[in-house]
Amino acid sequence: MKKYLFNFAASYSGGGYKRLYEYSKWFNENGGAYFIVNNRCAFLIDEFTNNKYFLVDQNIFQRVFNDDDYLKDVINTIKRPVFYYSYGIPIYKKIADVNWFHLSNVLPIIPFKIPMSFSNRLKFIYLGIITKNGFKNSDIISAESNFSLNLINPKYKSKLFLSVNGGDDEISHLNNKLIEKKEDIALVIGTQWYKAIKDSYYIYEMLKSKEPRLKLVIIGNDKYIPSFIKNDKDIEIINKFLDRIEIVNYLKKSKYYISTTMIENSYNAISEGIFFADESFISDIEPHQELLKNLTIENVSIPNIKRSIIHIYRNNINGANLKSWNDIIIEMINKINGINKT
Repeated sequence: MKKYLFNFAASYSGGGYKRLYEYSKWFNENGGAYFIVNNRCAFLIDEFTNNKYFLVDQNIFQRVFNDDDYLKDVINTIKRPVFYYSYGIPIYKKIADVNWFHLSNVLPIIPFKIPMSFSNRLKFIYLGIITKNGFKNSDIISAESNFSLNLINPKYKSKLFLSVNGGDDEISHLNNKLIEKKEDIALVIGTQWYKAIKDSYYIYEMLKSKEPRLKLVIIGNDKYIPSFIKNDKDIEIINKFLDRIEIVNYLKKSKYYISTTMIENSYNAISEGIFFADESFISDIEPHQELLKNLTIENVSIPNIKRSIIHIYRNNINGANLKSWNDIIIEMINKINGINKT
């Protein structure tokens, strides 16, 4: 087993879980590695038996005051690793020969970039301080878009590394010539405040004015959804956790995919959507532009939305800007080996 230690303790859903699963799968097939994971991912122990998993269950108090306390027991068990990878958790001290921090959320880096509540702003200011303070302990700092890397202090330029999300499902879908039967559905995934759900609703209203049978499906916590949207009889809200397979199945049967997020670390949130739905309407932000580089798109104006929105057809998309998870992990290992040699 490789003395590689991956810390995904704070990630059990979304893009973090996707990366955790793919890393687990790859290393399980290539000799095994060590993983620190949230208790909700305990099922990985039985699925990937060549890896060794350490389970962590932290409350808010522990996250704030003893964020990496569990690392002591892990290091005592496996001894000093050759490589330590931290997904979004600040690196408070050097753990391994090579220490890699992956930026999973840009809001702590730019807490004043978009509107948010006072409590959220305080939280991200604090997270930003400890995250940036940990950069000095990192040999490599990665992020999922050039946009995110450009937000990091230039004095760390020599440490920066682009590590996008894999597009295996999208690549496979492009190679599959079968056409799914679409339903009259416009799909929105995610309801956090920065997803700007009101703007997604305005796009749906525009589409529905032309297609009266269209229904809006929103997957996410309904406490973030304004009441006037909840009260619309043509809207279905799925207020429960769905695994990736269930979400992909919704995408495959949706005619439209909508994402009006104000900010993202990567294009991961929209990648599957635009490859599976017939048409997509997405916010015109830098990570999305990186995925759509050199593709045929149009910028449209939507009533009640002040921002520019990108409209794209699935037929105008190819996989030129995508990478497989295998390629991404090989790039990571080559980077580690290069650091070790020097």
